[in-house]
Amino acid sequence: MLNRMMKMTLAYGVILAAVYGFWYAVGHPRLVKEPALSIDHKLQSVSYAPFEKDQSPLDIGLKGLTISDRRIDADLAILSRRFDGIRTYSVAGLEAVPAFAEKYGLKVLLGAWVSGDPVLTQKELTKVIELARRHPSSVRGIVVGNEALLRREVTGPQLVEYIRQVKSALPDMPVTYADVWEFWLKHPEVAPATDFVMIHILPYWEDDPVCIDQAMAHVRKIREELARKIPGREIVIGETGWPSEGRMREGALPSRENQARFMRGFVSLAEQEQWQYNLIEAFDQPWKRAKEGAVGGYWGLYDKDRADKTVFSGPVSNFPNWPVWFCLSAGIILLTLFITGRHSGMSGFQWLQFSGVAAAGAVLIVMQGHQFSIISRNGWEYLWAVMVLGQAAIVYFMALSAIAFETLPQYLSLKASMDLLRNPSSPVIDDISLKASDRWRFPPSFILRHLPSVISINRLAVVTFALIAVIGLFFDARYRSFNNCGFIIPALGYAWFSRKDGRPAQAGGLERFSALMLVIAGLGVFIKETPLNWQADVWVGICMLLAYPLWRQGRTGSLRPLLFDGMLLVAVYAAFAVMRYVILDSNMVMNLCAEKPAGVYCLIRTILGKLMYHQVFGLTSLVLAGLAIWRNTVWLCILAMIASLSSFAFYNVSMGAIAFILTGLTLAHKRLVPFPIHSRSGVKERMRTD
Repeated sequence: MLNRMMKMTLAYGVILAAVYGFWYAVGHPRLVKEPALSIDHKLQSVSYAPFEKDQSPLDIGLKGLTISDRRIDADLAILSRRFDGIRTYSVAGLEAVPAFAEKYGLKVLLGAWVSGDPVLTQKELTKVIELARRHPSSVRGIVVGNEALLRREVTGPQLVEYIRQVKSALPDMPVTYADVWEFWLKHPEVAPATDFVMIHILPYWEDDPVCIDQAMAHVRKIREELARKIPGREIVIGETGWPSEGRMREGALPSRENQARFMRGFVSLAEQEQWQYNLIEAFDQPWKRAKEGAVGGYWGLYDKDRADKTVFSGPVSNFPNWPVWFCLSAGIILLTLFITGRHSGMSGFQWLQFSGVAAAGAVLIVMQGHQFSIISRNGWEYLWAVMVLGQAAIVYFMALSAIAFETLPQYLSLKASMDLLRNPSSPVIDDISLKASDRWRFPPSFILRHLPSVISINRLAVVTFALIAVIGLFFDARYRSFNNCGFIIPALGYAWFSRKDGRPAQAGGLERFSALMLVIAGLGVFIKETPLNWQADVWVGICMLLAYPLWRQGRTGSLRPLLFDGMLLVAVYAAFAVMRYVILDSNMVMNLCAEKPAGVYCLIRTILGKLMYHQVFGLTSLVLAGLAIWRNTVWLCILAMIASLSSFAFYNVSMGAIAFILTGLTLAHKRLVPFPIHSRSGVKERMRTD
């Protein structure tokens, strides 16, 4: 007994020490080279928006949000210690900014928001002219529009007219426009109308993302190229920066350390070359995550609570709260005492396996929780976080129990699991053959009876969640994060559970269907992301790891009954994609509607845009999916999947992915009727293995 307790104490001591060492290693602050500037040297300018963590500029018009003078006063007091100036993007709700800038000696590049709505644009221009006249000592320039050409909300000639309107009203004030550097070259008529050219260089957001090691060379190259191609105009870098959190794009990895590396390197380069610049941005803006994914909310030099992220000086940690994450990991590990307390007499090899799985799994669960704490922004996303973490935790404890009790868990086929969900009183559990030696050593007979159903439904949930995630990444990868840490546990777990599965091959059409979907969508993600994105590479590996046992278990199934449905859906999606291009994405149509917005064609375009904005396509697909699952009819499933494809085509991907996978599995469950097995013994074996 004493020997067992010593083994357990030693094992848990080693596990906790290893986990502590991991979190210390990833969380320990690292030195990043600082720019060689004097202590009192102030940086030129930074983008400023006063919105707090629960506010959005959209609320100014829709909900009557007002920004308090106290908020602006406090923010500019912070920024005035480090910067000579600020840049704003709109005057709506920010009318007090120039006055408080005067108070703190800050110069303002005052922005007027230019959009496809000429009435709202005119209001912005009128107000910016009024503020510039009222505060000539603090307003040092006007920026008429931000990335309006990139968003294709106006044409080049329209933008030139807006710039000329402001210049004629403010003849002594420098006036410009700001956009990503390519759009100055695509619209050469704009630069001659400005007093200087304001370009955005964001290596992370380039069409071909630039990794942190090449970022400075890229910025220099673009800055010099624009100076050559637009002679006679001063070039000002209006936005440059690096995100501290978010998903990887090819080789560009957001992190606090990389943000510090970029900002310190850029400031050194800009001061050396005597460039004019504005950094993005002052404070983290959580509202941007709605349109740009998690990464959109983490470009700030200060976080959403106005705490300094040590971007410009001092050591930098990617996990500044690592002691908290260690404590959470330790808490999960201590929960495993419930397992070892019932079976402490493990061999040395078992303890080695148990320790490795306990430590790695606890770290992965907490790292996934850390990611969800960063990327989740509403109730639905928190629900997704709970479900992903829940299924990972279930498999984690299943794996540890399998090691301790030297047995692998039994589970049903996907078809039998879906049958069980539709009819919880199904006798299918009674048909599972569990030998006494294979049973997990839980005394209550109730748990023995129902444990296979819990494991089976969790396995179905894992496959369903993975399919939803990979479909979302396939159709809308740009702004979605990879939940690698949450899925690698069940992927490894079920691959291990199936490795000694001696059951005969099943007519598992659902397994085969799910495996094929995981492989196709996973390869699509790999192609889109390129091998440079190691986050995507890990995700694709997870998809393949999930797909392999599914394919092997259902290798005798046939997907032929789904062939016509698949061809129909491909044709429908192609039609939706063409419609999207012709109506929404065509430059010719955009220019036509910008000049003559009253036409019928442009009215259709406007209606489609509003339907997309209000998520009508996605909501419709979810409603139809609910009806299809409830009624369990083929025609409703196909209709719901068609609605889901419209969601993919018109950018309502999140809800569309849920509807598509749920109805796809329901349709496959209906279509893929198992092949008959002629012998009686075969029928009995089928019942037992399903």
